[in-house]
Amino acid sequence: MKKINFGIRHDLQAAIRHEPNACDGFVMDLSLGCPHQCIYCLFSPLELKTYRLFNPGFKGGIIPLKLDNFLASKKFPPAVYLCYSSDPLANREITELAIQVLKKLFQHNVSILFITKGIFYDDILAVIAERPDLMEIQVGITSCNPERNRIVEPGVAPYHKRMENIEKLQKINGLASLTVRMDPIFPGIDDATDNIETIISDSAALGVREAVAGYIILTNALREELKNNIFLKKSIKTMTEKAPTISGKSLFSLPFNEKLKGFDRINKICKAKGVRMAVCGCKDQRLKKERFPWICHPYHRKRRAALFLSGH
Repeated sequence: MKKINFGIRHDLQAAIRHEPNACDGFVMDLSLGCPHQCIYCLFSPLELKTYRLFNPGFKGGIIPLKLDNFLASKKFPPAVYLCYSSDPLANREITELAIQVLKKLFQHNVSILFITKGIFYDDILAVIAERPDLMEIQVGITSCNPERNRIVEPGVAPYHKRMENIEKLQKINGLASLTVRMDPIFPGIDDATDNIETIISDSAALGVREAVAGYIILTNALREELKNNIFLKKSIKTMTEKAPTISGKSLFSLPFNEKLKGFDRINKICKAKGVRMAVCGCKDQRLKKERFPWICHPYHRKRRAALFLSGH
């Protein structure tokens, strides 16, 4: 079937696709739209808008994608990122799809780059425990402030539930990696010292040894829209510089020098707790020339090191 956009097809079949804007890797989404309703999201609203153009009768909502074609597939890339435009644990129905996808990818020894702000229930934990060596998991936790999370990420699991995720995952022996992902960070709000110290202290106490930090990037349209949000207004006003992203599109962020100061402060907090900090070089390619590890997924970092050692 003809692709519409972002891998969403007319027949709503989930598919692995190459995505240049995602570390130049392979990605897979399990739903059209995302119930987290994060007000900063660049991808899910655009997907839904695009789908509506081809389907004028679409009334909105979240559509779990079909797995028939995927489950019949026999060839896979070495690693797949779940999920690019949505969350693999966004709700129970999508989690059930994620379980099927993991089982299939495990059969073919595919590494899974798994990022979520959802909840790990017992059923998916049991599946992960079958091949933990293939699971590179990042738990998204950008703020411990319930009011901030209610406004900015209204459908996301509460802070304490995401910390419980880490506690549950740490009980699984042999995970390829387990990282706390502080991304996207709203300047002047999420990078407050007390917030970062709480997240890193709580994560480190549970055994996490790596954190990924990334400042928010916004389209001009979304930036203008969020300027009207009372909670975010001051933060949005600081996003005056276009960041050179991997996509090549004009996306606004905190000026680079201020961003580096923020990362230096976050890195200092991480080091004090024995946690290594990495940043996302896709969201601001200037970071690839700076002092921080810029490949935010340990799998890609290890892969790059292996290619370097092999002379490729």
